[in-house]
Amino acid sequence: MNHRCKVPPQVREHRLPLPEKAPMHHNTMTFAPEAAHQWARRALPTLRAALALSCAALALAGCGGGSGSAEPGQPPVTGALAAPENFENGGALSFSWSATPGATRYELFADTDGPGPQTEVQMGEAQGLSFYSTTQRQFGYLNLARLPDFINATFRLRACNTDGCGAFTAAKALDIPKSISHEFPSGRAPLKSSASNFDPISQDGLTLVLRGASGSTSTLLVFARTAIDQPWQQQAEFPTRASRIALSSDGTTLAGAEDDKIQIYHRGGATWGLQATITSTQTPAACPQPCQLASVPGKLALSANGNLLAVTGIYGAATNTPNAVFTYVRTGTTWAPQSHLAPGGSVVGTALALSGDGSTLALNSGAITRSESFAPPYLHVYAQSGGGTWSEQARLPVGIVNFLDIAASRYSALALSNDGATLAVEALNAPNSLPAEFHITGADLTCAGTGSTAPGWHIALFAREGATWRRQAVIARDAASWALANDGNALFFGGELFNRRSGAWTCP
Repeated sequence: MNHRCKVPPQVREHRLPLPEKAPMHHNTMTFAPEAAHQWARRALPTLRAALALSCAALALAGCGGGSGSAEPGQPPVTGALAAPENFENGGALSFSWSATPGATRYELFADTDGPGPQTEVQMGEAQGLSFYSTTQRQFGYLNLARLPDFINATFRLRACNTDGCGAFTAAKALDIPKSISHEFPSGRAPLKSSASNFDPISQDGLTLVLRGASGSTSTLLVFARTAIDQPWQQQAEFPTRASRIALSSDGTTLAGAEDDKIQIYHRGGATWGLQATITSTQTPAACPQPCQLASVPGKLALSANGNLLAVTGIYGAATNTPNAVFTYVRTGTTWAPQSHLAPGGSVVGTALALSGDGSTLALNSGAITRSESFAPPYLHVYAQSGGGTWSEQARLPVGIVNFLDIAASRYSALALSNDGATLAVEALNAPNSLPAEFHITGADLTCAGTGSTAPGWHIALFAREGATWRRQAVIARDAASWALANDGNALFFGGELFNRRSGAWTCP
């Protein structure tokens, strides 16, 4: 039985108080009969303590419904079809489920505020609902809907045919954190991929940044919640065309790369504001001129407390290809250039990672391109001394990839543990194009059962012992998103969890 309990009117009148210094609102979408999107500003949701009452106790106050009945205002069950099985939400506005025998169509309903007072609404053409199937698996998408408008939503699905519609599935929440990060015992770590960028989330899972739009203006939307089981509330909206964004692990600092500048936003309490704008010419004094941010800045990274920023740029004879990485330091509320790292090579910093404590920085020189016209790619690891000086610790042969065209984009993603002593690299084995020191063979694979032949895409795991770096493991799986634990002792890859114990990586 799928019980869904709506809060009755007399309970809805009690609302959580808003902090006087930091009022928080979020935008919710309602659907008019003509399917126009209307915006409503709402305060914090109803008092959650009221929900501890059972549905039975509140039945006379307007609470009811189950898999075989309908809530007031909700469509009734008119057919005998069973609820679709294995109904899943991918964390975005996409869904999948197993085919229901006898069904000729499916209906998807959304409750945009979850357990809040708003009623469910059927999704349709206005939200770009589309379906397709493969064998016995069904899929649905809301192609025209905005993810921020459904951030607290729950969804239900039912199967229908000419006799009517059957029972609903249990409600599925839109779990955005699960789709963009993996939760380890040491906290959430962002998912990475060679094919796409993921929106950032803080290590405690309580601050989230999503890309949005306000009319024709691109924006960044910052959401926060007081606990994992509480709803998201919008804290800020910044108009920006930022193509790259980074959020500090503590959730207090946000950097966005837009054209030839970096905008840095900071949160004090629950209030966000623009703290600094780093323009293209604000580069370290020691950098040979001309020295500037790239016309379209490449990768950028923030330390866990947001006090250190790394971003790719250009200097000298280069005109548009990144060939250096610049670092910037925050003292109080003031940002200043610190250093430029230029290990050589025509392409530098297309792969970039900064440790949470700000002590270690990894970046590439050279990359495998689609045309395979490239300098051998190396991964350079730098360590920062107490005086803010960076020195190279290692030069590792790794198959770094970077290409962008109208057909596809692929690039190597990197991750460093919080202390900078563990490095994970998504790389490509290219034995016909790279020198022998880059080759990965079947004997190099850490996990049995991944194949005896040389892998293609893989995760290479390196560890620092003293000041010496060595490769500890090579794990090959089909192309999939991955995450490195903040303490460096676990890797989530291809839906599997790999752990390190006593310096050795073990397979599931």
